[in-house]
Amino acid sequence: MNTQSRFPRYMEDQRAFFDQLITDDWADYASQEWDFVRRHEIKRLFELIQPAMILDVGCGCGFHDREMSTYEFVRQVDAIDYSSASIAKADEHYSHEKVKRWVADVRDVSVPSSYDLVASFQVFEHLSDPDAFLARCSDLCRSGGHVAIFTPNRRRLSNIRRWLRFEKAELLDPQHFKEYTTSEIAAMGARHGLPYAYSFGYGMHGVSKVDQMPVERRLRLGELFPFVAHGMCVILKKP
Repeated sequence: MNTQSRFPRYMEDQRAFFDQLITDDWADYASQEWDFVRRHEIKRLFELIQPAMILDVGCGCGFHDREMSTYEFVRQVDAIDYSSASIAKADEHYSHEKVKRWVADVRDVSVPSSYDLVASFQVFEHLSDPDAFLARCSDLCRSGGHVAIFTPNRRRLSNIRRWLRFEKAELLDPQHFKEYTTSEIAAMGARHGLPYAYSFGYGMHGVSKVDQMPVERRLRLGELFPFVAHGMCVILKKP
């Protein structure tokens, strides 16, 4: 029985889930295909913005932190996660001199207006109060900086196919509270003083011929057809 099957229902506090997931299912994190996707996420993000000071909220295994720190224009990456096992694994496998990590919730960070970029990778869909999360990200972001939300696209191809069969959209994980569209996150950001700046889609799944393609081609398909891409990034700007 894997970790996912041990936690079949949504939990408000998911620390126990992620502590166990990153400990028992580490091989899933150490995937070459996943690494390729994560590098692509950072590459596309940094084609649009070039931040010096970064906060990664919910850093998980730490791959994104180390990848971001390899860019010359990045001066420092602070990374937090409320899963202590995740922080331990991140420091063990993806340490870097520019990266500082600690166990914390975003509500515990007390350095307002300090970051050029506040980013979260596959965190937003887990939150029962995303408005509070965006408000806190806005507090931590300096004027002229950005908040970047990487999250599954609810209108991805697999869900489009379900809707065509008159079936409900499917969450990718029972620990997801809700999945979103670009316009929904943009509207939410606007409510918290974070107007929409950029967005992009990446990845494609849901049709057998597509699923059999190399990861590079699937990422490209998601960029070409962002409305049905598997993943998306929505970048909001702090005025």
